[in-house]
Amino acid sequence: MVSQQIFANGKEAQYGRVFRHENGLIFIYLKDDTSINLQQAQKLVEDVRTLDDSGQARLLVVQGNNNDLSFEAQRFLGTVKGLTHLALVVHSRFQADVAKIFVSLLNLLNSSYEMKVFHLEADAEVWLRGE
Repeated sequence: MVSQQIFANGKEAQYGRVFRHENGLIFIYLKDDTSINLQQAQKLVEDVRTLDDSGQARLLVVQGNNNDLSFEAQRFLGTVKGLTHLALVVHSRFQADVAKIFVSLLNLLNSSYEMKVFHLEADAEVWLRGE
């Protein structure tokens, strides 16, 4: 059985769907009840680089329900190169509170990219496009 299904502008992966929008942004929709460990975080970054190898990727990540990110995955994602901006779309106050902790971790790790948390996908997209 194939774990990833490739389609025209992205792929369906174990963690969710990742694709490059016609506006150049990389969208990641995380599946519900998904825990992301270090290996899955590395695969996610590899998938993003397949879609945008410019070193200037702008990501819009939409959380599913009941997602979990291991500390090792957080540390890896906080130090990865090749991104300039990451917009995280959350659906609940709890997700927003957890995301704020991740933003603090990025600051401690001197991350090379900027991250913001949003409740609306449209607002996240506007920020990523610099409008």
